[in-house]
Amino acid sequence: MTLTNFMLDIKHSNHKLVLLYRFHIIVILINIFAIVIDTFSQKYNNVFIELFVVCILFFNLLYIHKGVKLKKAAYVFIITISTSLFTLIYINHFATMSVVFILLLPLTTLLFLELKESLFMSLFLFLIMALLLYLEYLNNPNNLLAQNSTALFNLAYTAVIIYIFGLLYHFSILKTFNELDASNHQKALLLKEVHHRVKNNLNVIASIIGLQESTLEGKEKEELLKSKSRIESIAIVHEMLYKHENFESIDFEVYMNRLSSLLLDMYASEQNIQVHIKSDIKNMSLNVMVQLGIMINELFTNSIKYAFVENEGDINIELQHNEDDYILTYSDNGIGHPSPEVLLNSKSLGIKLIHLTARQLKGSVEISSSKGLKYEIRFKK
Repeated sequence: MTLTNFMLDIKHSNHKLVLLYRFHIIVILINIFAIVIDTFSQKYNNVFIELFVVCILFFNLLYIHKGVKLKKAAYVFIITISTSLFTLIYINHFATMSVVFILLLPLTTLLFLELKESLFMSLFLFLIMALLLYLEYLNNPNNLLAQNSTALFNLAYTAVIIYIFGLLYHFSILKTFNELDASNHQKALLLKEVHHRVKNNLNVIASIIGLQESTLEGKEKEELLKSKSRIESIAIVHEMLYKHENFESIDFEVYMNRLSSLLLDMYASEQNIQVHIKSDIKNMSLNVMVQLGIMINELFTNSIKYAFVENEGDINIELQHNEDDYILTYSDNGIGHPSPEVLLNSKSLGIKLIHLTARQLKGSVEISSSKGLKYEIRFKK
């Protein structure tokens, strides 16, 4: 799994996992900053503890990457930062900013643990804090914090207020989020089912056409075969959508590989045709991909039928973009065409479909013939 895929998985994961991931990044960055400050201040004990935290949280991130359970990762996170903060405040005799961060620990437990677990964990952290204060008072009675009852009261009061805020989050905001999440999940299932049924219906239509095509010969059979490939090019889009969690976009290269394999099996199973697909754009929307599939289907079938006299050749499909436009380039190294302008203005159904889909994308089509045919289709972002 690449880092990009990991980021996408995190983005579409449970909201608590996303929050835990971000907490890891924030705490790691804070500790790296603290390492720099404490190194210059020659507080090497602090540096060792902060470096330990960075290492543990980094490895915990790797475990999250590998799909470790949320609760386990959350416990590792809470125990790591709690241990480090308590150690820092004790060895520095409570004269450190770590005291402020300790106030946030109960809130952290509420964010990632169940309510009962959070209560027990917060109580445990409170007892440790009280024990450390007592030990500090015994070892250093002149410590300003340990002997200042007002400061201790304010510290405890602030911790309680923060925890109450966490409870409000737990019972109100989190409940609302879970309801919305459940609603979105239900809608996603319905949308997935829609794409599945559309794909099945298109395949049924393609199968009916295939049965009819098998009884015909010549021109009529060829036209039905074209219609079948057009329908299946759209069916592939819906199949890819219902098989993936992201219903908004489709991987261009994966789709073009699927489509080209389908067309090669249908029209050129005995020919040696190599297809090269390149794109600097990862995903395209459903509507755009359907239109591109229709155009590539027409161009591909024309190349197979007319371009390669020796039953071998290369087809190149490339998608690029600039500030304003997408640029789809399709080319083959076949025999070309003596008059690209005549081809561009042809009344054939295939060329008409290419022009129609380009107009729907608010684009234009250009054709050139040099070492084969080249189509350049520009359309707006």
